[in-house]
Amino acid sequence: MTVVVRRSALKMWLMAMGGLPLLIISLDVLTERRITRWLTDIIFTPENVQIFEPRDVIFAWAMFLFSAFLVSWGLKELFIPTKVVECTQEGLALRINGPFRRPSLIPWENIRDVGGADIEDDGDVIPLLVLTVFDRAGLPENPWGARWVQERELGVLAADWSEDPQAVAGSIADYAVDAVKRGKRETTAKLWQAPR
Repeated sequence: MTVVVRRSALKMWLMAMGGLPLLIISLDVLTERRITRWLTDIIFTPENVQIFEPRDVIFAWAMFLFSAFLVSWGLKELFIPTKVVECTQEGLALRINGPFRRPSLIPWENIRDVGGADIEDDGDVIPLLVLTVFDRAGLPENPWGARWVQERELGVLAADWSEDPQAVAGSIADYAVDAVKRGKRETTAKLWQAPR
């Protein structure tokens, strides 16, 4: 049994598609200006036509860079999704160290409880995977994509996951029990195989 949680492919695709209009408009402003000229002809009368200023070009470059990043990242996550949560024999690997960094590995012995919850943030309900740990050592003080809900309670944001955090918590708990059983079997087997 393996437990791996990735970001939702549909949400990543929608994010990439959301960046396309920004990319098209910024490219239009930086090149021929066909779309923007057509829009200005519709909106303004010929005597009140707005001219493009250098700040418009600067804004178009900023919008182009942002939208290109948004589209590329959304497509990358669509085709090669990142493992946000992964259960291994050693412990639970979470992507909470930030982009381009290795995931944090929380040993099974350090996990006290795991569950799903919802938190309200400015009127929005955000699903969380809540981990209660015995010790915060080795975990980031300001985690990426997660928050310390209490002193030893880490809430991992699950809004863009493909699975429900409550179901993921159940799978993690089952995997943890199996991992501990496998570890005990291996230790017992090593004791019996040790030379006397």
